[in-house]
Amino acid sequence: MPTILSKGKIFFLCAFTLLISSQITYSQDEDSLEHHQVITYDTVDHNIVDPAIQNDHLDGEQHHEEMHANHDDEHAEGEHGEGGHHNDFSALLFVIIALIIGAGTRFALSKIGLPFTVALLIIGLGIGFLGRNEFFLQDFHLFGQSLDFSKLDNSIKWAAHLDAHAILYVFLPILIFEAAFAMDVHIFKKSFTNSVLLAVPGIVIALVLTALCMWLIVDYKLGITTWNWEMVLLFGTVISATDPVAVVAILKELGASKKLGTLIEGESLLNDGTAIVIFMVIFGGLTGNALGYSPFLEFLRVALGGVAVGAVIGYFGLRWMHAVFNDMLIEITIIVALAYLTFFICENTFHVSGVLGLVTLGLIMAGPGRTKISPEVQHFIHEFWEFTAFTANTLIFLIVGVVIAERTHFTMNDVWVLLAVYVIIHLVRAIVIAVLYPLMKRAGYGIGKNHPQVMWWGALRGAIGLALALIVETEPSIPPVIREQFLFLTAGIVTLTLLVNATTMKAVAQKLGLTSVSKTKRYVLDTAKDYVFRETVASIDNLEKDRFFKKVNWEAVGGYLPEDPDASKIQDIDDFKEESRRRILEKEKSSYWSQFKEGLISSSAYNLLVSEINDIIDSGGEKKLSDRGDLDELLDTKNSLRRFGFLKKFLSKRYIERLAASFDVAKGFYTSQQKCLKMLKELQAAAANEREESILKEIEGEIEENNIQALTFLRNFKNQYPNIYRHVSTRQAIRTLLNTEKSKVNELLHAGRITNEEATAMITDIESRMRNLSKEKMTKEDQTREKPKEAV
Repeated sequence: MPTILSKGKIFFLCAFTLLISSQITYSQDEDSLEHHQVITYDTVDHNIVDPAIQNDHLDGEQHHEEMHANHDDEHAEGEHGEGGHHNDFSALLFVIIALIIGAGTRFALSKIGLPFTVALLIIGLGIGFLGRNEFFLQDFHLFGQSLDFSKLDNSIKWAAHLDAHAILYVFLPILIFEAAFAMDVHIFKKSFTNSVLLAVPGIVIALVLTALCMWLIVDYKLGITTWNWEMVLLFGTVISATDPVAVVAILKELGASKKLGTLIEGESLLNDGTAIVIFMVIFGGLTGNALGYSPFLEFLRVALGGVAVGAVIGYFGLRWMHAVFNDMLIEITIIVALAYLTFFICENTFHVSGVLGLVTLGLIMAGPGRTKISPEVQHFIHEFWEFTAFTANTLIFLIVGVVIAERTHFTMNDVWVLLAVYVIIHLVRAIVIAVLYPLMKRAGYGIGKNHPQVMWWGALRGAIGLALALIVETEPSIPPVIREQFLFLTAGIVTLTLLVNATTMKAVAQKLGLTSVSKTKRYVLDTAKDYVFRETVASIDNLEKDRFFKKVNWEAVGGYLPEDPDASKIQDIDDFKEESRRRILEKEKSSYWSQFKEGLISSSAYNLLVSEINDIIDSGGEKKLSDRGDLDELLDTKNSLRRFGFLKKFLSKRYIERLAASFDVAKGFYTSQQKCLKMLKELQAAAANEREESILKEIEGEIEENNIQALTFLRNFKNQYPNIYRHVSTRQAIRTLLNTEKSKVNELLHAGRITNEEATAMITDIESRMRNLSKEKMTKEDQTREKPKEAV
């Protein structure tokens, strides 16, 4: 869709918000709480479980019925009338209020500095406390008129008694998929081993140690006396799953290492899946629904099965996305539908891990899918998922706060146990990191000197743990006193880690120096500021000559000049060369995306170029910019053609496609080097001293080497494969022409020469020709004439 349809985008965001609300508006009033069937997250016996009436809340339900005694008939008619639909809009009211609170909280936090999710939890606790104490059922009067807030109280009760499976089925696909989709796949691959270490053996160690500590509390009768071994293992599993939403947001805000943030988030994504799978295996044994075979085999089946389902759906999703050309609504709808479909099929059809299925799907869409999604839609899709994640986090943390305030019951002994458990989980987390540290520092990127402290203190607990605790709380085979203690301890740990750990995370990160700017970056920034200051001051001379500025108060103008960085105090650094190379490499990488977005290089060429440059970026600028593979290696297919006799015709076709892709690679590589050379000239103009100039001159030589290599390849390619060269270069010329036409239409639109409707019609016509161009293949005649000498 053309970019001019901004109103349509806004409308789609609003529509999806209503979709989310409609998904969770099934009523949780007294009848639906009693009879509502939910598909449990049961990977053990694959049965549908109908939770019994929650005896712990009978008093609250009776009071809720008394509140509506005056309009029972109306309620019955709405609930059981034609079509069997409910007239209770409690869910919709809560969603509306929650979104208003979320927007207001985000606005207020720009000045306060409190983590967003923590603020929402506090507000949710406050709302739940007011609802629990029947604040909204009191008589309120304004200007002599009685105000009825009973519907608001109903909406709070709805949130407080929201079934745990609604959290899993409605919110989890959004949160898990968005986190995986937003990841840098290259960094995740490098961090994958460490994430798996923390998410699999790490969580097993954590749950066992936590269970042992809890058993000691039970054995010595230190506040808990009736738990059995299965319950302490179950609690260890629930409390070991991390939810670092607030921590990752803080690290991003502070500009900390992206590798650290990816590691923490990757661990959370994987250990959510691990924890839920282990939870269900233990929960099945506790409730008498365990299978006869090995729990370990069941764990493997559920975990690997989820990955397989996510991969299969991701594959078909990519094929479908590839067939769509630049249609925002279709492409977003496909991704949203696939995310929910993956979770549903995993949980209800194959009874495998929906979380791991979503992680797999998200990584496929973020990796190979990056070039299958239309480039012009790519940016908006990320914005769309940021919006949905914001909505989901707003709702879920407010609901968590309301649930904790409304549904937890405790004694003073429970509070002391809670404080003990809070200490225990931190001791256990420290042991896990210490045990795994020798392996983690050697895998992938490794971990930095101060990273373990952040990983330890930033291991928050969140909505997943609470949802699992709510599943336990609704299980009738477990004694009520145990269910209450289980829910209180889990909810209490979620609250404490958010209120204590999350709020102090910023100070911890700053204390550890994770937010401090390196000497190299400080030097580059200071020299850049010095250059900007000098150029800005010099521009005043030109302004003074302007006849319209003759009466200007130049002293007042000078007050708005940037601060003089004092070049004499800027300290020289040793690794200026490495930092300059890193910045040029990032420019080269962004150039590849721009070329792909404009249709000047193919998806295969883009993937090849980016995978190569990611490895060079990982070197930290120590490698020369010209120290990379030979472009001629892309043509090394002649041996494979000789090996296969009857497949030679098919392989010859693949050979032609490979040659066309190699041209895209060489042309894209050369174009990016030209942009890097332009950037280098700008750096040279801002050089602070002769040493910088000589370093930049050396780097210029490295870029020129790349240029020579690309031009040599293209010249040889033109001589050896003239038909392919003509076909591919013709396509590039056509695409360039169409891009120019499209940009001119947008210019006319912005200038007011044409209307929105006229621009849309013109751009639709241009994109139709672009779509036809993308499907165009070489003619059979050209392919026949183009057989390379080596293949004959």
